[in-house]
Formats: sequence, C-alpha cells, structure tokens
Amino acid sequence: MQGKLRWGDFVICAVVLALAGLITLPFLFQPSDSLTCEIKQGDTVVKTIRLADGYQDTITLTAGDITNVIEVDGKSVRFASSNCPDQVCVHTGTLTRAGQMAVCLPTRVVVRLIGEDTTVDAVAR
Repeated sequence: MQGKLRWGDFVICAVVLALAGLITLPFLFQPSDSLTCEIKQGDTVVKTIRLADGYQDTITLTAGDITNVIEVDGKSVRFASSNCPDQVCVHTGTLTRAGQMAVCLPTRVVVRLIGEDTTVDAVAR
C-alpha cells in the first residue's frame, strides 16, 4: 500500500461531505421556537407576552405586603426580586424553554413559558 490518495478517495470524501450537508440542512431552516410568557396571579391572567429578541419589560405585582418584580429580557423571564420569606421564586432562576415555570406561593403568582417545543426531559412510570 502506498501513502498516496487516489481519485476514488476524493469521491468517497465528497460523498460523505455531501451526505453530512444534506442531514444538517433541515435543522438550519427550522423555524425558531415561539415562546409565550403567561403571568397569572391566583386565577387571573395578569399578562401574556410573546417573547422575542430585544424585548424587555418589568412587571411588578403586589399581594398584601409582598411585592414581586418579574423581568423579561428577550426570550427569557425571571423573578428579579421578591420580599417573600422563602425566596424560592427568585432562586428558581431564568426561564428559557417551553414548559418551565416559576411560582411564588405567598402571592400565588405563576410565571410559565408556553411554546411549540414538545420535547420531554424525562418519563416516570
């Protein structure tokens, strides 16, 4: 065997590269996931926001002595601050994918992301 490449080697490389390109092509032109943020307090929908790059908003909700500040930044949402005792809502972090949610139980505020993404993280039986 010699260490030289033959024309057949180039043909095989070209075919492999063409197949790799064809496999990745559908993923390149796939529409981006559209996300909607739904903010509820109790049973009432306070605000519904269609998330998009460049969109920013700050929502302040109050229930009794407790105030929640929710920040929307592009395609992510988070509880920026809350003066509730346990701070679970703030420690939940930033929501970026469909199906994620953050809840402040003392104020009954629920922030959840709704989208077309139907992937499943895990299945329990």
